[in-house]
Amino acid sequence: MQATPQIFARATIIITMLCVGFSSINFAQKRSTAISPPQRPVPARRTFWVSPPATPAVLQNREAITALVEQVKRAGFDAIILYVKELNGHVIYPSRIAPRLTEYKGVRYPTDFDPLQIFIEEAHKRNLRLHAGFETFTEGNKAFPGVGVGYTTHKDWQTVAYDVDAADRKIKRAAWGDFKQGIPLFVNAALPAVQDYELSIVKEVLDRYTVDAVVLDRARWQGLNADFSDYSRARFAGYVNDPQLRWPEDVYEIKLGEGGKKRIVEGKHYRKWLEWRAGVIHDYFMRLHDLVRRTRPRVALEDYVGSWYPEYNEVGVNWASNRHKVPYRWATPDYHKTGYAQLLDVLYVGLYYANVTEAEAIAKGSSAWRSIEGAAKLAREVTMGDTTVYGVINYGDDALPDAELERATRVAAKELGGVSIFEASHVARRRKWDFLTNFLPTDFYKLAETKK
Repeated sequence: MQATPQIFARATIIITMLCVGFSSINFAQKRSTAISPPQRPVPARRTFWVSPPATPAVLQNREAITALVEQVKRAGFDAIILYVKELNGHVIYPSRIAPRLTEYKGVRYPTDFDPLQIFIEEAHKRNLRLHAGFETFTEGNKAFPGVGVGYTTHKDWQTVAYDVDAADRKIKRAAWGDFKQGIPLFVNAALPAVQDYELSIVKEVLDRYTVDAVVLDRARWQGLNADFSDYSRARFAGYVNDPQLRWPEDVYEIKLGEGGKKRIVEGKHYRKWLEWRAGVIHDYFMRLHDLVRRTRPRVALEDYVGSWYPEYNEVGVNWASNRHKVPYRWATPDYHKTGYAQLLDVLYVGLYYANVTEAEAIAKGSSAWRSIEGAAKLAREVTMGDTTVYGVINYGDDALPDAELERATRVAAKELGGVSIFEASHVARRRKWDFLTNFLPTDFYKLAETKK
């Protein structure tokens, strides 16, 4: 009998299921609950983010780094979160693993000194912590095609999306770099080679530098549209024990209605697929947690996520406690087991809303959680005390006038007992250093003491 593509596909699924020994089928049942050491690092309460591509001048020389660190100290912060691995996968230090950031948007970055080491030295001189930030599952920037290992040496790592391409409004399943929409070039978080690579960069930093914390960003999937690769198909077929899995129809199917409007038709395994993707991210954090504790036990493990928890399943992440029973229609009875808050020392939630208070959101016909106050409360509720939660205020949000931005900062401090400001370039552009310098040493403590 002549072999068909369908036979080959089913054979691939069966072989993969045998290779993994069906170990992933009940992996949620094997997840641990309380694995962090009894003595967690005391978290910093006032953190300040620095992104080198957004603030390129700061990496030009030691004097520029010293000036920024001194300004951060004077304002009353106690930690700097410095992105050491950027969205395009480049790092700011001399790495033996990842490509180095040498140019971005026409700006050249000197390579005759190590800015990460200087940041650490200058921060520690002033009793500031230096936290290393990592853009995790992104290895390229679609604004600059061809830059990053996701375009060059590891194009096969790109996540495969099933979506409508913004270029021609046609439905397709293809590597994410082939779609017009989106900026970060996401890779497939389920691939062992991808996870090993990202962990190796974290380990390199821990081995070589005295950073005070590891902070992850974009430790997630591209969106609801990812990952529909053949590899993930085989893994997922084993997870649901369905060698006859139709792909992608048994997960969901896209239909185009009148005017080209996209509609998602959920398949029989849709909710299990959400659970599987969240489980992949959970298990990555398990590996990361073990790596950090084995390599530098007193280094904090931290993570940044969006605070819109009721919809965060779309990017395949469950940042709640694994004791939190998820009440939403899209969650399976076992979805809560994918929660990983208990693995973290600090969780940063992006409080990016036009409404500051719950009452303001409700008055506009929105849910209470679609506000800075409401999202902060929800984050406390779903993490159930398993980790410290701080809210990130985006000073680049020009939809928030100055007075609202300052009010948002105060509400975040009051609700969560800490505050995290994103990012250096926005603070400078909006001239908010004076506000922060007045707020942090005085009013912050009055607002935050009740949420210590």
